[in-house]
Amino acid sequence: MRLLVCDDHRLLLDALSMALNDRGHTVVATACDPDEAVEAARQHKPDACLLDVSFPHANGLNAIGRIHEVSPDTKVVMLSGSISRGLVADAIAQGAQGFVGKEKPVGVIIEALEMAYQGHLAVDLLMLQEVLRPHPENDDPLWMLKFLTEREWEVMRCIMDGMSTEQMAEQLCVQRSTARTHVQNLLTKLGVHSRLQAAALMTAHASAETWPVHMR
Repeated sequence: MRLLVCDDHRLLLDALSMALNDRGHTVVATACDPDEAVEAARQHKPDACLLDVSFPHANGLNAIGRIHEVSPDTKVVMLSGSISRGLVADAIAQGAQGFVGKEKPVGVIIEALEMAYQGHLAVDLLMLQEVLRPHPENDDPLWMLKFLTEREWEVMRCIMDGMSTEQMAEQLCVQRSTARTHVQNLLTKLGVHSRLQAAALMTAHASAETWPVHMR
């Protein structure tokens, strides 16, 4: 993978970059704050970006969408010294493809980047279940839709149109294996086990206003 690494701690930044290069990946750029990361993403179009959450005068979460604007195919994996349900939920809602703790071994961080690059949601399973689990104060059956990415909304539309995996892959201009991955990510976020259940959920509870404006 071609990688961008952003962290304001120079020693950690250098150590991560060295470890990633040693594992056969290529760190095409490093950055010390979110603005630098966005510019580096614009210039280098990396496959994935490892982005710290906390900076002295900025929040890394706010850079996720900006990175996707300048480099749509870059997968963003957030790196944080502390992990909470709310923080992970916010990251996913902003479009992050992964979230990993700074205390994790380098191998786990690299695995998260590789999973994200392959189209999977790289979040610890127990944390993901906690993020996606309905809470008593939330009685909206479609509350989890706020966590969907642009691509997952497109997949939802394909499902609602009754497309097969092959048709979906053609519609999205991706490989069939990638289309299947997108479908599985969508089903996981919705908390359902099949495309039929996803369609039934939307049919029962969604309206035209539920969809993103450009898809209505």
